[in-house]
Amino acid sequence: MILSSWNINSVRIREESILKLIGRIKPNILFLQEIKCEENHFPYLFFKNLDYDCFVIGQKARNGVAIAVKKDIKIDIDETINKKMNTDLQARFIMIHLVNQNIDLCNVYVPNGNPITDEKKFSYKVKWLKNLKCLLESYIFEEKKLILGGDFNVLENFKDVNNFDNWKEDALGDSRIINIFREIIGLGMFNVIRKFFLPGEKFSFWDYQKAAWERNDGLLIDHFLVTPNLIDKINAFDICSNFRGFPKPSDHVPIWMKIDQMSE
Repeated sequence: MILSSWNINSVRIREESILKLIGRIKPNILFLQEIKCEENHFPYLFFKNLDYDCFVIGQKARNGVAIAVKKDIKIDIDETINKKMNTDLQARFIMIHLVNQNIDLCNVYVPNGNPITDEKKFSYKVKWLKNLKCLLESYIFEEKKLILGGDFNVLENFKDVNNFDNWKEDALGDSRIINIFREIIGLGMFNVIRKFFLPGEKFSFWDYQKAAWERNDGLLIDHFLVTPNLIDKINAFDICSNFRGFPKPSDHVPIWMKIDQMSE
């Protein structure tokens, strides 16, 4: 089973790029962040024609998350958790359950938090990550299976960007944010990319400004995290870096991983 995650930066203008992704890696499940539309404006028919069902929590003109799932995959949805994690009207979290595999899938779009001098924005990011950590604690304690993917807006390792010193005063490189993310890892969650690549070998984001793509001035801020009981089942991971060079690109590129099929 192949899962992909992508901060699409407006789903309705990226259909050509989505077609290329599906043609290239054929994901069974696709996480999307920053879809920038409400549910009633999401392109359900586009995905239906590609044999996907979509589960969406949207927001007008900003944020928004969705999970596209191949129609032959049986899923359940816990609306209680989704409502709890989106109580502030910012659409940043969606969770579904794979029935036959008994795995929860969680797609997140973590707040940016900038500028850190804006107490409201920065403290919101801190609170959001701490709430996510509280949710994950139960998965580790109860030995449940979880795949958590998305745009985390954090530089976990100083090599996840070319010049980390330039990001220390940014909410992506702030030590307080990094520490919370590392606490999440410390619960027992495993960052899938670290199984396949060393820090600094891969980026997932290149800003639109200052010719960042042309200079390969990128960041790694998109991840898949999994519970310990899934680590050995993951047999491939990569980042589709060349998507950043396509016409009308998102500033993020897709990440993907392959996991062995499992039954309950």
